[in-house]
Amino acid sequence: MRTITELQETILCHNCGEIVIVFFEKYGYKLVEMLPECVKKEHDGIEGLCCACCDEEIQVMDNYYIFTVGDEIIDEIADRVGEDMGGCEHCEGEKRWNLVNAYNNDPYDKSSRMDSPEGMSISAYLYDQDVPEELFQILCTHIQCKCSYGRESGHSDDFYGGIFDLNDEIYTKRDIEDYWGFKYEAFSEFSQQYEETIEVEALHQFKTHLSHYPMLALEHKTGRAIYRTLKKHFDAKGYTVLTNGLAKLYRGRTRRMDTSVPLEKHQMWAPPVGLPQHGRYNCVGIPVLYVTDCLESIPYEIHPTHEDIIDIGEFRITKDELFIFDLGSFEPTFQGFFNEMNEETKLVKEAYLLPNFIGTCCSYIGYHGIKYEGVHGEKLSYTNYALFNIESEEDIKINNIISYKPQFTIEMKEISKLPYSTLDSEF
Repeated sequence: MRTITELQETILCHNCGEIVIVFFEKYGYKLVEMLPECVKKEHDGIEGLCCACCDEEIQVMDNYYIFTVGDEIIDEIADRVGEDMGGCEHCEGEKRWNLVNAYNNDPYDKSSRMDSPEGMSISAYLYDQDVPEELFQILCTHIQCKCSYGRESGHSDDFYGGIFDLNDEIYTKRDIEDYWGFKYEAFSEFSQQYEETIEVEALHQFKTHLSHYPMLALEHKTGRAIYRTLKKHFDAKGYTVLTNGLAKLYRGRTRRMDTSVPLEKHQMWAPPVGLPQHGRYNCVGIPVLYVTDCLESIPYEIHPTHEDIIDIGEFRITKDELFIFDLGSFEPTFQGFFNEMNEETKLVKEAYLLPNFIGTCCSYIGYHGIKYEGVHGEKLSYTNYALFNIESEEDIKINNIISYKPQFTIEMKEISKLPYSTLDSEF
């Protein structure tokens, strides 16, 4: 593996040196012109020279480079390369692990499981950012996460101190938005339809306000603007209407195969008031019912194992009209505003606070739920609903419960190797 580990009096052959020249110039640094410590020479044969990257001997009369580049320049480029990083395994990864542990140990739903968090490796991220593989290692040691991990060795008073390894996992900003389920830019644009100005930065500031004063959301001007936006949308009848006689809706829950008794109807509803834990869609103790219009989507949504039976409740709307806030109103491709995967977690998550507030506003204004596109299953097209403000057996009823044994098909697919493999470099 051709690797450049440092740029301090580093000798590189012409080919490897050109890789450095082109990459740094992409970020505005013409090294040979700007830095006297960076020079291009012709090998005079007085002493033997070897390239620090490819280990090839530099021949007499061949051109080669000597580079000395300060850490401040490499740090600046690493910051720009890392602009799309939203978190790392030490901050975002820890949050997700806490969520998974809480969900998988929920005393109110012991059968449902959530998969372990997966990010992308530093090497994969650098590859996506068009960093030459020869520069992976040096960029890796200079990249720093917003949590402060990276670039510097750990100190006793700095929990997050440390230097990234190419195998370490990070999460992009887009991945974090999709996972936690709120797109600030899209909502900012949505508010403009109703003559409300809510800047993206104001939404971030409002989230900070909620983390300190969650019960005083409407004391913040952005909170009031969000409420007015949702109210104007409702008054303009921008909602979707679900009516009596609509096609069937479904909710599924898993139970162990050795549990012979199917779940009863009362167990298919959301937990009663006071029991639900803090989730994306609800504050502590507030129930929300998740249903879908596609029976076949249930296994993709609840992730059964080969030891599970799925009990699926068949729901029918009995109320004349249910008013639903359609997430497509402000982002046609928006997927994760409310995510049932986070249901009934034990932890109070700061990431939930803004969606919690918007869901509470919708409930207070008069909406009966949230509509959003399902994203699981490559060949499925379906719609999910997060329903609140409804009365069981009055606004919606369960017709019956059907039990299913999921069948799994295993398909082997070879993973394409990235240009850089840390395993190849270590063994």
